Amino acid sequence: MSTRRERIIETMKNAGLDGLLFASGPNLQYVSECTKYFWQRNCMNNIGGVKGSHILPEAVLFLSIDNDCTIVAIPRIKDDFPGCKVITSYFDQMEDTLSFVVKGKRIGVGGDCQAWLTSTLNNLDPEIEVVEAELLLKDLRKVKDEQEIAQLRKLAEFTDEAIMYVANHFVEGMTMAEAEDMLMRYGMEKGMDDFSFPPTIGFKTRGTFTPEQNYDFPRSSKLLPNTGIAFDIGFVKDGYCSDWGRTLYWGKAPEFIKQGYKVLQDAQVNMINSIVPYKTNVNETYKMITDYVKEHGYGDYFRVQKRGMNGHQIGIDCHEFPMLTDDENEPFIPGMVFCSEPKLMFPGEMYMRVEDMILITEDGAESLSKFPRDMFEL
Repeated sequence: MSTRRERIIETMKNAGLDGLLFASGPNLQYVSECTKYFWQRNCMNNIGGVKGSHILPEAVLFLSIDNDCTIVAIPRIKDDFPGCKVITSYFDQMEDTLSFVVKGKRIGVGGDCQAWLTSTLNNLDPEIEVVEAELLLKDLRKVKDEQEIAQLRKLAEFTDEAIMYVANHFVEGMTMAEAEDMLMRYGMEKGMDDFSFPPTIGFKTRGTFTPEQNYDFPRSSKLLPNTGIAFDIGFVKDGYCSDWGRTLYWGKAPEFIKQGYKVLQDAQVNMINSIVPYKTNVNETYKMITDYVKEHGYGDYFRVQKRGMNGHQIGIDCHEFPMLTDDENEPFIPGMVFCSEPKLMFPGEMYMRVEDMILITEDGAESLSKFPRDMFEL
């Protein structure tokens, strides 16, 4: 039994569960430890609630308290779970197939296809108690093991590489849509499985938009002189996500804008260097950054967010718990990987953002995103 599985079983025992039933989604991947299976993601999962992408499952995992793990899957994906016990079934027969698999009277179910899972268990045995378990494993998932960290490190490195490619191939007059398509084609060529979310390579040209249009990014916008370019990009590979942000400028930027970007980057670096594992709280990063930005004269331009939101953990889902908000209250511990994404808005000038994937180590924090922080004007 793997260390991960031992911890999952212990968590189940503490919750008084006889089994876990997860449909296609992040928990199925986490419990099975299979990263080959490509499942459709909802990029906004965990942002304001659980958001799955399926109504009916194409694969369902059942884990019993005695570590009997079975995946019931439709025939076309039966080979996507190497090392796992797999039973094939058609969509319309899956409920009957699960009748041979499910054991116990108190079963935790995930958020993906939850209505179907609940109905199926009730049909199998009306005496089964169905327990909400989508977030049962969040404290396990927040601390990544060595393999997960290695995969996230590779994804961060590739995302740096992909944005450098795009930056070197911008052509004046191209549209946002063309720039985003170029990024997608590069990802496909290099073997990425998907984007973590719809990408943004946001063009804002100085003096061409009103304050009401600060956060509007028409995909027909063109790359012209005096255009700020705000990136929000992430890729998926082998079951894990990246999330990345930088800002570039097409042409010669006003000195005030150029200095603002340096302050934002410096604030991010200062926050990273200030983290003390087991001591620094996840709810402190927002204030660390805003205090630095205010001290350097750019506080009025900081994009105010609800609940002091500065980012999120990342892994199988792009947005994982704990979020970096005022509502959370727990320390950073080694193995966490989080994204910090501070932003500035200069009305009528440009939108500016930085986002790094950051690993908590035994003695501090390391940015997995290595894209040059002093790269700005193109």
